[in-house]
Amino acid sequence: MEKKGFGAGFIEMLKSKVDIIQIIDERIRLERRGKAYWACCPFHHEKTPSFNVNEYEQYYHCFGCGESGDVITFLRKYENWSYLETVKYLAERAGVPLPKLDQSENYIKQKKERDTSIQILNLAREIYKQNIYEPQAILAQNYLKKRKVGRRELENFEIGYSVSSFQVADILRQKGFSNQDLKNAGLCEIGKSGVAYDLLSERLMFPIVNSYGDCIGFSGRDLTGTSHAKYKNSPASAVFDKSKTVYAINLIKNLRREESVNNIIIVEGQFDVITMHHNGFRNTVACMGTAFTKEHIRELRRFTNQIILCLDGDEAGRKATLRTLEVLRGSELGVKVCVLPDGMDPDEFLSTYGSEKLRELLNNAMTPIDFKLFLAKKRHNLSTNEGKSAFLKEAIEFVSELPSSSEQEIYLQEVQKITGVSSEILRRDIKTTKIQETSPTTPDEKPKPSIQDGSVKAMQFVLACMLHKKPYTQNLPDLTEFIVNPTLTKLYEIIMSFRREGKEIIVSSVFDHFDMENENILKDIVNMNFEIIEDEEKYFKSCLWQIIESELKFRKGELSKQYKEEIDSAKKKQLLLDIAKIDLQLKNKNLGDF
Repeated sequence: MEKKGFGAGFIEMLKSKVDIIQIIDERIRLERRGKAYWACCPFHHEKTPSFNVNEYEQYYHCFGCGESGDVITFLRKYENWSYLETVKYLAERAGVPLPKLDQSENYIKQKKERDTSIQILNLAREIYKQNIYEPQAILAQNYLKKRKVGRRELENFEIGYSVSSFQVADILRQKGFSNQDLKNAGLCEIGKSGVAYDLLSERLMFPIVNSYGDCIGFSGRDLTGTSHAKYKNSPASAVFDKSKTVYAINLIKNLRREESVNNIIIVEGQFDVITMHHNGFRNTVACMGTAFTKEHIRELRRFTNQIILCLDGDEAGRKATLRTLEVLRGSELGVKVCVLPDGMDPDEFLSTYGSEKLRELLNNAMTPIDFKLFLAKKRHNLSTNEGKSAFLKEAIEFVSELPSSSEQEIYLQEVQKITGVSSEILRRDIKTTKIQETSPTTPDEKPKPSIQDGSVKAMQFVLACMLHKKPYTQNLPDLTEFIVNPTLTKLYEIIMSFRREGKEIIVSSVFDHFDMENENILKDIVNMNFEIIEDEEKYFKSCLWQIIESELKFRKGELSKQYKEEIDSAKKKQLLLDIAKIDLQLKNKNLGDF
């Protein structure tokens, strides 16, 4: 987790001085029910409140989407602030001075470069925006009129124009920035003569703005027809990485302040985004670069749990959709595909058919498997045996990837309608496919045991009881040697350190020590639902014994191996005594020696 040099002690103190209820209530309306506060979750669309805030333990949990965290997590997700920005905000609010950060020279240098680059790019954005209204930008003005870009879109997307190769560099140098600063920002290149020139000169300029509202780069469109590249982006820099960047994500953040964002529509280019917004589809973005990445998913998940791919309807667009679906698999994002007519992009479709027709297509967007079957039908001639066989091979592969038998059954019926092959035969084909996929590479190969075995699950429950201060967790034996998972070991040490100091741990403290976004094993502990357990204390004792029993059996196995290999008779006798002692403990379920 990005702690930026702040110790857990400072963060714990800071959180004790702010009111999580007040901070969240300022952003979403909380309603008190008993000891807890409830609201509709701001992180997914819902009509019935399932977002719960625990005032005493100082954390929140949504029983709908599973999001949970402390006041810092909430502000980072809701406001899209960095960790440092969030801590600064809370410190100012609480009247607490920030401690001096222990930062390396390299960190300070990198931060200075990033800050300088952001400052340069924000200034350049303002220069380009002003240029769009100048006489020298007549080419850009005519083009925007032709594309029916209105004043609202011009301002929302901050569209500008680079009038020459040297204007921006000259103005920014007068403000005290060096040529190297301009190059580091990805704005200019330095020629052989040492003069800096605009990398995207004489182009229509689309600022690329991050979710904090800062310009991190530009995309420039050639209007002269003389460039081999119609669009050019800023080069990679300390602040711009196209594999992580989502165009118009800042407008999604603004939209979310006005209304709930049920889903986000992804299109291919800047003009598609602008046209979509112009036609009322303000929840539209585009991913920079040619390939969709895991980093794009992380950015989108901060704003929605449902996306609709609406890429171009040509061959390249459909291949890009298939690639994107592969990246999205297992992302926990709901995904649908809006299929446009052959050869059309969203801009062309809206110009031809209008917004209501597109809304119809979006409302009837396909699931990923529907889309794959749709493309497979288009690829193969189903009136021939050869085409039907090729289609079936692909269809079986798609259906076998579905996680549940009920989902598979639905699509098997669909494949049966298309091909006339009975569901029973199709089911057999799926089984054959799965057997082939799971066959070991060698006859002697054995499956490895899962780390998430019963003893780990039992340890999760024991730690949950300790964290939530259940009275029957006092006077426990030392469990350190029984915990094999490093994350659970660390949590146990934190809980025990609070106990040794005579302090009461609150659940919110866990968020000071871990990156909870990537620690599902801890989320289960923090959000443990004790209400579904009939007798908590009895179940706790059974879990505790399961942990110790597992360790005892492991020790017995190790001792048995040593006994078989030992030559010395005295040592063999001692090993037998040790094994007998463990057998007695296992028989009597004796915790006394622990």
